[in-house]
Amino acid sequence: MTRSGQPTPGAARPARAGRTGFTLIEILLALAVVALLAALLMPGLAGILRTMDNDAPDQILWDAVTAAREQALTANRQVRMSFDKEKRVLSWGDETRTVAKAWPAGSSLEFLQPREGGATVLIGGRLVETETIPAVRFYPDGTCDRFRAQLRTGAEAARVIAVDPWTCAPMLVAEGSK
Repeated sequence: MTRSGQPTPGAARPARAGRTGFTLIEILLALAVVALLAALLMPGLAGILRTMDNDAPDQILWDAVTAAREQALTANRQVRMSFDKEKRVLSWGDETRTVAKAWPAGSSLEFLQPREGGATVLIGGRLVETETIPAVRFYPDGTCDRFRAQLRTGAEAARVIAVDPWTCAPMLVAEGSK
């Protein structure tokens, strides 16, 4: 130490007894651990969030479409999906295995012809599609019949969703192009 109380250059600093704060290394290590945990937990959390609203008609339909397509791919067989209005059951299967899923009360589902601008009729103040089809088929190559799904929940207006035959996923339609 010099006479002025300043430490001599090159001399080691004395350790402080009451350290307050974290070093940069400790902070970076903590952030790395948090990032690692988040990366491990995100897929599981996404699955949990996706299954929280399993009773929504949209979710039931797309879960069934995915399951029917997967069954066709894995069994290497054609799978048929249909909706029974009286029993309120959406079912799909092949010659060896059939799966049925209860449909929520107060909502309806119809499979419609694939063409746009199909015949509609005004019933009870609502436009209703009239060109329905009894079933949809899923093929072993991962494709499905071209169709549209009409979902209606309670007093809401019916929503018609076109399905891509190559991926069996909902098709996005630009606003004003119907």
